[in-house]
Amino acid sequence: MDLGFTETQEILKRTAREFLTKECPTSLVRDMEGTDTGLPEDLWSQMSAMGWMGLPFSAQYGGGGGSLTDLAVLLEEMGRFLVPGPFFNTVVEAGLLVNEAGPPNIRETYIPRFASGAVIATCALRETDPRFVPEAVNCHVDTVEGGYCLNGTKLFVEHASAANSLLVSAVGRKDNNAAQVTLFMVPSSLTGISLTPMENLAREPLFEVNFENVEISVDSIVGKLDNGWPSIQKYLNLSTIMNCARSVGGAQSVLDRTVEYVKGRVQFGRPIGSFQSVQHDCADMVNAIDAARLATYQAIARLEDGEDAEREISLARILTDYSYKWTTLTAQQLHGGVAFMEEYDLQLWTRRARVSELKYESASVHRERYANAMGLM
Repeated sequence: MDLGFTETQEILKRTAREFLTKECPTSLVRDMEGTDTGLPEDLWSQMSAMGWMGLPFSAQYGGGGGSLTDLAVLLEEMGRFLVPGPFFNTVVEAGLLVNEAGPPNIRETYIPRFASGAVIATCALRETDPRFVPEAVNCHVDTVEGGYCLNGTKLFVEHASAANSLLVSAVGRKDNNAAQVTLFMVPSSLTGISLTPMENLAREPLFEVNFENVEISVDSIVGKLDNGWPSIQKYLNLSTIMNCARSVGGAQSVLDRTVEYVKGRVQFGRPIGSFQSVQHDCADMVNAIDAARLATYQAIARLEDGEDAEREISLARILTDYSYKWTTLTAQQLHGGVAFMEEYDLQLWTRRARVSELKYESASVHRERYANAMGLM
């Protein structure tokens, strides 16, 4: 298994870093925090023009025909710069799920629009029961003349205020059977949809979305009626591993900033980076990030080869959560008091590292899953 980047991927990585260095300073990240949509429109338009939105989709739908590794390379750079906006929600979460499970009419309608940046989408899957299991889905649909009627509440829906479309999971009848879950692509403009902002540590747009007698058409089904759970499981795997790539980029940025700081911060007449304990901390940060990066790209390579990657995805999630959290906490200690000030940029990554731990299934779930796969339980 060759985990080295191709020449094209190296160019993508370099181009993305150069572009984001110029167009996505931390001042933009700060400006987007607390806004209604969190959408930097100029940056979104530029990324669309560069073909980033269509990178993982086939040329048939106006995409770039890139691989999952190509997408991960881009996301690692986006994590490095904390790129604001609904790129991950639209391209990774909704886009890859629709591309994988959507019937021809759904793919032909939405993928070209995702690829061009014309449509923004987000997934509305989580409810009061935070587990990703079929019995946690309480949002329900009833069959009515001409389609369905959707009722229920979804929580932790990212960028719902900017989204044109919501990918919603619902059940026709509640019997704890996975086959009863259906996915719907629901236009956010429909009557009966209301949004309530939710506070969160990352200060990004997060909403409770309520559906009250929302009428949706038959052709809004993504996948098969009453058989949407396998698609959600694929969504979990892809979203989890791509979020790992983004987190690796964030951790790497924290390390780079910390190394620069300790080389210039003078204490007792010498740079603190010359102290052995500081050097050990930085070396441990490198080891943690490299392990997380290797595990992430190994899992992606197995997915691209069509192999089972459940174990590798869990390992990547475990290592990435640890490296991002440990790197930011260690960086806070090495910076001292300045790191805890709102005016200093390090806290931007520290807060997002905490949020990343809570996305999708928790690291504790993946630790148990990995232990089972290794025969340790």
